[in-house]
Amino acid sequence: MNFKKILIIYKKELLDLFRDRRTIITSLVLPIVLYPILMIGFSSMMSRQEMKLEQQQMLIYLNDNVFDETSTRIESELKNIENLQIMQKLDFYEETPLYELLKDKSVQAIVDLKDSLSSTGYQVLIAKIIYDETSERSTKTYRKIADKLNEIENELVGERLQEIKINEEILTAIELKKENIAPPAQMLGFALGKFLPYLLIILTISSAAVVSSDLVAGEKERKTLETILVSAARRNELVIGKYLTIITITIITVLLNLFSMYLSFHYIFSQYRADASGLQLPIGNFALILILMIPLVTLFSALLLSISTYSRNIKEAQSYQMPILLGGMILSMVSILPGFELNFGFALIPIVNFSLLIRDIMLGSFELSHLFIVVSSTIVLDIIAIYISVRLFNNETVLFRTAEEKSLKFWGKDKKNVFTPQFGFLFFIAMLLALFYIGGKWQTENLINGLIKTELLIILLPIFLILRISKSDIKKTLRLNQTNPLNFILIILLAFPILVLVGLLMQMINIIFPIPESYMELLKNLIQDQDITVWKSLFVIALLPGICEEIFFRGYIINVFRKQGIWKSIIITAVLFGIFHLDPFRMVPVTLLGIWMGYLLFKTNSILIPIFAHFANNSLALIIGRFADKTPFFEKILKDGEFPYWWGIPAILIFLFLLKVFAKINDKSHSNTPVFE
Repeated sequence: MNFKKILIIYKKELLDLFRDRRTIITSLVLPIVLYPILMIGFSSMMSRQEMKLEQQQMLIYLNDNVFDETSTRIESELKNIENLQIMQKLDFYEETPLYELLKDKSVQAIVDLKDSLSSTGYQVLIAKIIYDETSERSTKTYRKIADKLNEIENELVGERLQEIKINEEILTAIELKKENIAPPAQMLGFALGKFLPYLLIILTISSAAVVSSDLVAGEKERKTLETILVSAARRNELVIGKYLTIITITIITVLLNLFSMYLSFHYIFSQYRADASGLQLPIGNFALILILMIPLVTLFSALLLSISTYSRNIKEAQSYQMPILLGGMILSMVSILPGFELNFGFALIPIVNFSLLIRDIMLGSFELSHLFIVVSSTIVLDIIAIYISVRLFNNETVLFRTAEEKSLKFWGKDKKNVFTPQFGFLFFIAMLLALFYIGGKWQTENLINGLIKTELLIILLPIFLILRISKSDIKKTLRLNQTNPLNFILIILLAFPILVLVGLLMQMINIIFPIPESYMELLKNLIQDQDITVWKSLFVIALLPGICEEIFFRGYIINVFRKQGIWKSIIITAVLFGIFHLDPFRMVPVTLLGIWMGYLLFKTNSILIPIFAHFANNSLALIIGRFADKTPFFEKILKDGEFPYWWGIPAILIFLFLLKVFAKINDKSHSNTPVFE
């Protein structure tokens, strides 16, 4: 790789971009102008509107049903509220409902006074304030009236106590005082840390998206990519040059955004927080955030460059970039949500880790270990993303892809259209939505009956309908073939080490991503429900999922991706299998089990073995979960319901030994027709 050529490409791309008016406006001008306009302009407008709202005249209607000294006193006190007037009493009140006055905005609030007595015989005046909470003016009126009524109540209580010669201090049993130990600078960091990560991450994605879509997809559209490809520079050198260009423009944009934000915040606080002496914006934290943004910038640059390389034009690139932008928006909002703290688990999740880390930096309470994990994990993803970008740029079929995507239509003469990836994904999404909305509703109403209906009507029935409508050979498609009887015995034996390994994996996941106790209690109740017999539990939790889910995934979905290769189809199907369970805590274990089921399918060329393995694994987990507390053997070996970690070594050895026996038996059974390529 020639770094001199990379530098030439880099300079050329930068020069072209800076000649582009769009780049200058979006990357340089907007960051400088946007924040002063938004922050300073909006803050001025808000303060002006608040002052305007405070000075507006408020009209209320007082419906006095008491007409005594106290109600007269309330009316007099309400008249003393600044900018508040009481509407003249209506002569025909019975014919004019109170709520109509509020609905047509004739008044901002209605005070309805009624008389009552306490259990000790004292008068209690019931003051009902009717207002419209969707109206700022009406809400402001309500607050002023409520404050004034509280003052009057305190005065009346004091007068009653004086009449019976009791000191008012007897009502003060606890005097509440609060002391905030957080200094003003930390409170400022707390406020900025809520939304600053969201702004920075969205700006990083959007600025990198604009540049990346122009560098490759734009050149395809302008027909200038071929000219660059015939130059003396190699493909890898071209990719790195373009990659560095995206990084440079994005970092400049982020730097200008941070600088503009800093000046805008500084101006606002100098205007509105002049009384807070010594309050300074944390410029050191801003500088650290800028440095830490570099790995995130490089990650998004590589991802968006890959999308631009795959796309035929800028319009297509922008459509592919939208999911990344939406995903970034959703994940970066974690800094705003309460209860999320940066730990080892969250430090491994892209975008979420940076959002929480930036918030902690603004608070001045970040840990170096978390910072190291966030940066290291992002660099690993950077390397993978760069590798994918280089591979795509060196692939002629991708770089010069001009053919339109295949249609999603499947009705017609060609029955194999139901096994295209396009239709398969669409069908999977439809099933996932049906599971979430319909199946979820059924299971909420009645868990057991809901699970039965979900498996049969949502998962199993649509598969047979699709195969029937497309006139597919059900036996051949689903691989309803006979298999060696020894496979069933081996599957039972393999279920034990698999259960241990999956259990240990769940325990490790619980350390990284603590599983909520409510979730664990829900699973425990499902398994240990004494109102349901063991046989019914086995039917609902083991047999039905084994049949229905395996026919869906290893029967149909895996055939959708069969042309991608055996192992690719196994892995893609397993990932979809994990997603389909709608359980983030079991996503990884279920995906690995899906890979295991796919291996069994192709190794035996029979769906009966994956079905039986699914049934055996669920049955074993159910039996142990249900009877572990009642069996002395399990009470001794399981500590607090967890497997000892040293069990992992014998479990792996037993699994590998049985797997070798299983492979040998099935290699002999399919010696003439090898399944794995």
